Amino acid sequence: MTTTFSVEASSAQESHLPRRHRPILQAMVVRRPNFNPVVPRLSYLTGFEGTQMFGHGIDVLDTSEHAVRYKEDLRRLAADGLREFRCCIPWHKIERVRGIFDWAWTDRYLAQVRRLDLIPIVDPLHHTSFPQWLGDGFANPDFPDVYEAFVRAFAQRYPWITDYTVINEPVATAILSGFTGDWYPHWRDREGVARIILGKVRAIHRVTATLKKIVRGLRIVHVDTCERHHALDPASQDHTDFSNDLRFAVLDLLLGRMDSTHPLYALFVENGMTGQDVARFRESPARIDVLGLDFYAHSELGWTVDGQSDDFRPWGFKRVALEYVERYDLNVMLSETNVRGRIEDRISWLKYMVGESEDLAVELEKRNRRFEGFCWYPYIDSTDWCSLCREPNRRIDPQGIYYLSQSFDRKPSQLSEIYAKLVAGEIGSAEIPAFRMEDTVLTDRRVGKFLVHMTDFEWKEGEPSI
Repeated sequence: MTTTFSVEASSAQESHLPRRHRPILQAMVVRRPNFNPVVPRLSYLTGFEGTQMFGHGIDVLDTSEHAVRYKEDLRRLAADGLREFRCCIPWHKIERVRGIFDWAWTDRYLAQVRRLDLIPIVDPLHHTSFPQWLGDGFANPDFPDVYEAFVRAFAQRYPWITDYTVINEPVATAILSGFTGDWYPHWRDREGVARIILGKVRAIHRVTATLKKIVRGLRIVHVDTCERHHALDPASQDHTDFSNDLRFAVLDLLLGRMDSTHPLYALFVENGMTGQDVARFRESPARIDVLGLDFYAHSELGWTVDGQSDDFRPWGFKRVALEYVERYDLNVMLSETNVRGRIEDRISWLKYMVGESEDLAVELEKRNRRFEGFCWYPYIDSTDWCSLCREPNRRIDPQGIYYLSQSFDRKPSQLSEIYAKLVAGEIGSAEIPAFRMEDTVLTDRRVGKFLVHMTDFEWKEGEPSI
């Protein structure tokens, strides 16, 4: 998921990484039949959406039926040749009563993961998936303590798990919770977003330090939105500048880069950041091994006095991602992408994003950095994002590699066939077909502005199908 702003991460030395992660992007290349250029061979992964509908006590794991069909879903994932996946852990269900952990479902789920020899990148806090008793959520002064206690208990129970996303999309969630008011606690100003970010940064810093002590072979995959904002008239410059500064705020704090010269320093000081915070982050920057960047068609936004506009030429994923790399000097993963639409629309967006990622991998290699993986997210269609996960209506969002029927059966398609071939290294972006996208995808899903990057595509006519 992505929203109006974005963020990044800090890297550790390669020697910290378990051996199985070091060659995720091989130094090798693959030569494909009937394809002359030599292109990087990417590694592919996926994930299962798990956002809680706060106040209702259930999440997308439930409404998509992954919570009960996980054996089928995970077997399918393994059969497609995938090993690594982003794995939501439902804290809000495990600790319904403070200090009391119910691991029954998690034990069954992770046992299946282990039987299939899959590598989960566990995500213990996906958006607002915290317990109902945590008043004000991320801004609750107890949040860092209670979250650290939960993650510690999880890590001790499952010591074989090494890969963690400590908090998913911290900036994006802070925007929706503290600035636009869509999510709990429904605050609507810059002060609200600053308070929520500060609570998250304190928690991430503490939890990461705890994991370093108790998890052998730890790998931290920091995931947030990969965004850029463009001012299209003078009246929108202030909001655009604030948005572009805010996307970097979490990592600037975690990596000890927040000082009196930072454009958001005063905002955070006014909303609870202390000299002790600044000194702690500066003296002991958080460890981050992989910068996970989530990129969607709405990750680049143009602003006018009247609001959002797509009347500009976007940079594209590769160029925006390199802006993050140049700022933080990290290995990069495309940790989420998708488009809501027909199977053919999704295939066309996949072609664009794989091509951008192949080009990004080449640029990273020049900088002695790696592209750590391409993640189409989610693996199966999501549910209830049409209401921004505020109502558990079980409405299917057509975004997945596999689509959901009206009875929630998982259905293969040309997209799932293509993705399995990508995983196997049999094809790359050049072999993915491009289908003309529907008007609603070009306009409502904001894909149209990216057509300037697709001028060499050989377009086919799509079918009025899924």
